[in-house]
Amino acid sequence: MIFIALPALQRSQRDAARRDDVLVFLRKVKDYQTNNRGALPTGEGESIARGTTSGVDWAGFYHDYLEENFADPNGSSYVLSVATCGANSAGAKCTNMLSDTTVFPNDYKLTIFKGATCSGSEAVATNNPRKLAVQYKLEGGGVFCENT
Repeated sequence: MIFIALPALQRSQRDAARRDDVLVFLRKVKDYQTNNRGALPTGEGESIARGTTSGVDWAGFYHDYLEENFADPNGSSYVLSVATCGANSAGAKCTNMLSDTTVFPNDYKLTIFKGATCSGSEAVATNNPRKLAVQYKLEGGGVFCENT
């Protein structure tokens, strides 16, 4: 019986660490905003990984604000995928980059929507362009969503 329950417990512990990592990421975004008069890093894009230069864009944020070992519990570095929500009205769902068919680990992407907030596991539009909703696909199933 222990052999059956152990893998599920380990997945659950790794997913808890992933949720904590998303919260760390959001605290670092708040630190960035504090240091930059409330502004968010500039730009959008897929696969923003640890950069080699400082700057005001997301690669610079990754370099300057996230620890060298900002990585999934399995050791793979997180990748930032940043987009504007794009929904037409507040409360409308953002174009979802994570679907039910998206499988873990989804290239270890933190999916970040600018101008959005979380409603359950979904990112929805807000009228505040300085809000972020961050989604991450969990190993045990489902999507974790947290916002600034």
